[in-house]
Formats: sequence, C-alpha cells, structure tokens
Amino acid sequence: MRDTGGERLIGRSIGRRGNDLLLTGSAQYVADLTFENEVSARVIRSNVAHGTIISIDAAAALASPGVLAVITAEDLPDVRIPIRLPLFESPEANQLLQPPLARGVVRYVGEPVAVVVAEDAYLAEDAAELVEVDIEDLGPVVTIQSALAADAPIIDAAYGRNTVSTIELGHGDADALFAQADVVVRETIAVHRSTAVPLETRGLIGEPDPDTGVLTMWGAAKVKHFTRQALAGMLGIDAGRLRMVEVAVGGGFGVRGEPYPEDFLVAFLALRLGRPVKWIEDRSEHFVATNHAREQVHELEIAATRDGRLLAFRDRAWCDHGGYVRSQGILPELLPALHIAGPYRWGAFAVTSTGVLTNKTPVGTFRGPGMTEATYVRERLLDRLAAQLDLDPAELRRRNLIPAAAMPFEFPLTPESTPVAPIRYESGDFPAGLEMLLERAGYGELKAERAARRARGQAVGIGLAVFVEVGGIGPFEEAVITTTSDGVVVHVGVGSLGQGVETALSQIAADALGIPIEAITIDLRDTDGVPQGFGAFASRSTVLAGNAIVLAAEDLLSQASAKLNASIDDLRIIDGSVSGPDGRTLALHSLGPARGRFDKPLPTFSFGGALCLVSVEIGTGRVRVLRHVVLHDVGRVINPALLHGQLAGAAAQGIGSVLLEELMYDEQGQPLSTSFADYLLPTSGELPRIETVVMEKPTSANPLGIKGGGESGMVGTPAAVANAVADALGIGTAELPATPLTPDRIRAFLRGRGRDAAR
Repeated sequence: MRDTGGERLIGRSIGRRGNDLLLTGSAQYVADLTFENEVSARVIRSNVAHGTIISIDAAAALASPGVLAVITAEDLPDVRIPIRLPLFESPEANQLLQPPLARGVVRYVGEPVAVVVAEDAYLAEDAAELVEVDIEDLGPVVTIQSALAADAPIIDAAYGRNTVSTIELGHGDADALFAQADVVVRETIAVHRSTAVPLETRGLIGEPDPDTGVLTMWGAAKVKHFTRQALAGMLGIDAGRLRMVEVAVGGGFGVRGEPYPEDFLVAFLALRLGRPVKWIEDRSEHFVATNHAREQVHELEIAATRDGRLLAFRDRAWCDHGGYVRSQGILPELLPALHIAGPYRWGAFAVTSTGVLTNKTPVGTFRGPGMTEATYVRERLLDRLAAQLDLDPAELRRRNLIPAAAMPFEFPLTPESTPVAPIRYESGDFPAGLEMLLERAGYGELKAERAARRARGQAVGIGLAVFVEVGGIGPFEEAVITTTSDGVVVHVGVGSLGQGVETALSQIAADALGIPIEAITIDLRDTDGVPQGFGAFASRSTVLAGNAIVLAAEDLLSQASAKLNASIDDLRIIDGSVSGPDGRTLALHSLGPARGRFDKPLPTFSFGGALCLVSVEIGTGRVRVLRHVVLHDVGRVINPALLHGQLAGAAAQGIGSVLLEELMYDEQGQPLSTSFADYLLPTSGELPRIETVVMEKPTSANPLGIKGGGESGMVGTPAAVANAVADALGIGTAELPATPLTPDRIRAFLRGRGRDAAR
C-alpha cells in the first residue's frame, strides 16, 4: 500500500457501492431481462426417485399452441457436467457425473428428463404437463445406511456400487494413544440434509448472435470462466464463442452459479433454435433441483486424560452425494476430513470419510461446506467429554488449543494418507481468540444469568464452539487495470453474489494507487472484459482478487516510475495526473494496461468461534436464541461493516439450519420439503441481534495479510446452539435429539426422558 498522506480506505466501513440500485428497485436480475424473439423453456422432471425410462411421449405437447420443441436425451450429445477443480476429482467421481437429461435411468425426484420450449413461459408450462413419461420403478435407496446395505439396489449399475471415494487421513498412532486414555467418549452423530435458499432462484437466458456466432449466457454467476469452459466442451464449440454475463444476483451461498443441467440445456436450445431462450427456476424446482448439502453420519470417538488433555480421535464418516457427483466432485467427503481436527493439538488421529450415492437430489456446497459438519460433530462430543470430566466447556477448550508460539502449525500425515493439501495453520492466536470471544460475550455474566434464570424455573443454557475455517483457495486470480480520462477500471475474474465484493476491492485499489474510491470501477461481470478467473467461493474473492489488484497497481506505478524516472514511493496521483518529485507529470490515462497475478497454491485456515445463550420452553419444545456472538480472525479487515454483515448473515443461516431447516424424504424417495410451508426459514422473530467480534492476526501468505470472512459465522453456529440446548436440558453426557432441533423433536425427547429430566 502506498503512503499518500491521506486517510486510508482499508479498515473503514465505506458504504456498499451499488446500494442505490437495490434500494430503488432498479437493479436488473436475469428475470428482468427480455430480448426480441425470446422464447421460454420448461424442464420436465422425474417424479420417481429411481427407475428405468420406458418412454417419453411428447406428441400432445408438440401439438399445443406456441410449442417450438420438446427435447429428450436422444436429442443431445452424450456429455456430462465436469468437476470444477482437479483437487476435487477422483477416478470414481468421474464415472458418476450427471448428464443434462436422464439417459435411460432416473436417479432422483427432480432429475430433468425432457425440456419444452414455447413462445412464452405459460404455454411452456401448460405443454410440459402434456408430456407423458413412463418410468419403471427400480426401488429407491434413500438413506446412507440403506445405500451401504449388502442387498441395496445399485444406483448406477455400470459403476457397480453405491460408494464414491474414500479419504483416509492419519496423524501419529491413534490406537496407541487410545490405549493410554483415562476416558473415551463415543457417539454416532448425524447431520441432516439442508440447502441454501437465496432470495432469487436460478435463471438463465441464452442469446445467440447470428452475425458473430457468439452465444451470450445472461445470468451466469460465481464461476463464470469455468462454466464457459465446461459448456464449450459439452457443446463441442470453441470457448471464444461463449460469453458469460453476470447481472444482479440475489444471493448465492454456494448453490448459485455452479454449472447445472439447465445451463447446458438453455445453451443447447438457444443454438439449435437460433433464438433467445429463457429459463427461470420456480421455488418448488429449487427444492428438488438445486444442490442440497450437509447430510453426513459420523462415528466419532475421542480419547483424553482425566485432567482434560486431548490425546487422539478416530472418525468414520459417510457423506451423502445424492444421485450423481456434481461439479464439486469429492468435496463432500474431503472437506470434513480436513476440518475434523479443528484448532486443537492432537497427538494422533485417524479419519476415514466415504462418499455415498442415494436416490436424492445431488449435493454441492452450502456456506461453510464440510467445516460446518465437522465442527458440529466434534464440538458436540467435546461438550460431552467436558461434562463427563466435570470441566467447564470453555476450560476444556482452553487447555487444548494450539498455542500461538506453535504457529505455523501443521499436522504431519502418515504415508498411508490420501494425498491432500497440508493441514497447515499459517498464523493466528487461537487461545487469544477464545479469550476475546469469552470476554466480549461476557461469559462470566452469562453464567450468572443462567443460574438466576434456572432458579426461576427456566430451562436456559450456554453453548460454545470453536473451529478452523479453510478459505482463500487458489490456485490464482488475475487483475488487469486499464485507465481512462475518467479514472481507473479494474478487471477481475471473481463474482458478485451480493456480498459487497466490489466495494472491498475498490478500497484496496484506491489505497494501492493513492486515488479516490470514486475514480475506481470494478469490472467483474462479463467474461469478455475480465481476465481468466476461478470465481467466487470458499471465502476467496477478496483474498485472491484483492492481492492481484495490489500487484497490478504496482505494475501500473512501475510504468509511471519508468517514464518519470522517479521512485514509486515519490509518485502522487492527483486529478487524473501522476506527478514526480521534480514536478513533471503525465496523464494517468496514458498508462496501462497493467497486470497482476496472485498465486496461492495452499489454502488459508482461520480461527473462529461462536457462543450463545438459549432458552427452551419445556411445554412447547420451542428453542429461543437469546444471545449469539461470533468471532472470526479475518487477518486484516478491509471493510468492517461488510464483514459484520457477512458474519451476522451466516450466523442467521446457521441458527435456521440447526433449529428449523430440513429437506425431508419419504421411504420412496419423494421429497417432502418443496415449499416454504415445509421448509421453514428463520424470520426476525426467531433471530436475536447477532453480535460480531473481529480479530486481526495478519497472515504472511499474501501482501495484504487478509483471510476470508464470508463463511465463518455459519461454521460454529449450529454446534454452539446445539450445545446450548443440551446445556439447557441438562443432558451434558447424553445424546441430543436428531437435528434440526424442532419443537416436536424436543417435546418427544422430553416425553421419552420424563419432563423432570430437563432443568
């Protein structure tokens, strides 16, 4: 960063850029776009979880007014949606990729089997109801347990089994340390299936240009460059003929922007018909078609000494993929394995994590993937250990956190382990982070409040969870700075999903160049105008693109330095001119383009925590979160207001996840959560004011010293809330009911134990 003598923008709560468009309702989302000669697509989906397609009769639909085409798998090339990053590929996963339309067999309710195109959306939906799809039921596999049974139906007969890949990670000699343990706690803990529910559902418009042969895909998001490359390969065309454009996006949270069957279908139909083709997902489709997440089962056991020193753990995990492996590849089984150790100094561990196929909607990422599930099962079992040892849960964690003096810290893995990125914590002060969380939350006062409320007959409890979050995943991002007479345009390849990344990147660019933020324009929405990029995921956008911008700014200033024969530190940019110490100047727009590339071969792990106070109404089973505090080590904060919004929003999703939200299926694989009447989201009435604590322990792994911050509020929240509920019910050494902790489950649990068992 250049010292311009003015006030720095990094670290200040600059108002989010673009808010005026959102507040006035003038922001354009993909559904708001309309093109001349546009037609609409409606996807026909399987209503059977697992079956053979006998026939698809589209005669009546084709005879309907305004219908232009009905396509099935027979009309398409035999292609599959590829895995996005090599890190998440495996030979097994690559055999289980999803085709755009079911080819002979359907593997979940909601799988696309055909598409109708008509002159408008209403005609398309009416015609879709006339398409007759005959499917012979093959018998569904609905749970992880049933998928692993010896007599289970095989979901993919050509593949031959219902497991995907297995991740094996070992550190030290776990068996030897278990033999030395004074106490061992064990539990099988299930994490239920849920999903992100952005305000805006998915949508796409494919617009072909007959003059250039270029197909523009409006509504792209998150990983635009990868989606362009994937679609080009599937369509058999050069990537230069595809242009991906991101318009306003109403939330992402992991599920928006990955390539789905519909991305290919809209592109294919637009090229075939030579007309703009529009598809907008409705909410019931979203619940069965867009990526699900989280569903896992862990058999976890922890060995410790009687004074509360953690020795080792063993974790056997099974992670539900659904009917196919989608573009996230083996991420569902990989990320929990990388996170189950958390921020603690274990002498040894042994982890086995296996992906499993079931006849349900395929899974992908949802804010804090893998790390949220691993944190939940580990922190729940640590609370049971604390209760068994009669230790305060905070004290147990205090005794076992990796000390700051040990940083950078790495768990050396055994030679038999699956090759993975190192579990290496670059920087941080985990014990100081815990103490900061306890102090800012007023842990002592909370315990006093708990005692006073219990004396009045209330069931209240305190829950704590700490964790590490992986973020800043590479491999790289590029930035290109171009100059105009009006200012500077910064081109980057990440995405904007509503998180305010344009504002944070503008602050970085303004400080790097020493110019007003008003002179900065961030260009990230069009693949034709931005460099190659890997997109917005894993809390990486500000880390990767921000540091690439710093390097591009250095390149731009180096150009000026050479022309003015002056040191970069002596340059000043004022009113569009660059001046040197001798008074010579040159126009800013005479410089550029300037380029910067930030390579990041290894991810960054950040420390975080959550602490909450809850009450449980014994008569109704309702859980109320009275206070909730989250802490996150962001390395270096760019915009405190934006970070607070990210942490608070993620924590709100975490509270909803553990108390309300669940994607349920019946024994036939039929989804039971297909509307907001079935899938309950938290409202302001169910949420407290989320309190956020920001810790700054800069990392040396990048010039800015920053770590990601988009997911941390989620990662520890479900575990902290669940621990608080267990504390409120007085069941520290016993198992909780299955999540989500809905009133009916709490009531059933209390009936089973007797009401007097609760505090």
